[in-house]
Order: sequence, then C-alpha cells, then structure tokens
Amino acid sequence: MLYRDRQLPELYYMKHRHDNDNDFVDYEKTILSRNLSPYMYENNMMNGFLTRLQPLAASLFDRMNIIKNFKNYMVDKDWYK
Repeated sequence: MLYRDRQLPELYYMKHRHDNDNDFVDYEKTILSRNLSPYMYENNMMNGFLTRLQPLAASLFDRMNIIKNFKNYMVDKDWYK
C-alpha cells in the first residue's frame, strides 16, 4: 500500500503491468472484515466506520515491512510482495 501510494498511478502501472506474482495478501481490503465478527457489520454506522478504518489498520502492517526490509538493501523499503 505504501509502495503503491508513493508513486504516480501511471508509473506504477507501467512498471508492474507484467507482474504475475499474486501470492501476497492485500491487507487494505480484507484485514478487518476477515478478523472481526460479522455481527459488528450489521449496524450501518459501524459498518461505515470499520470500512473507513481498514486502510489505517493496513498501514500499521505496512510499517512493519519497513523494519523487515531494512537489512535488505537490494529492495525498496516499502516493498510488500
């Protein structure tokens, strides 16, 4: 998410249009919906709040990638795949 948001969408598409490694987890769309109870999503107000909270929770996981990639100087620090 941080790696993708840091670049222009057109440049990101041009760099990665032939990538076929889809073995990563997209936390931005699924982190809270898969880990919380479906009962919490029944309320419309709570559903909207949790939907808006998902990118922030995914950002926390992406910040850990920076620490993980700190030793590996061959890849970008925000690389997530």
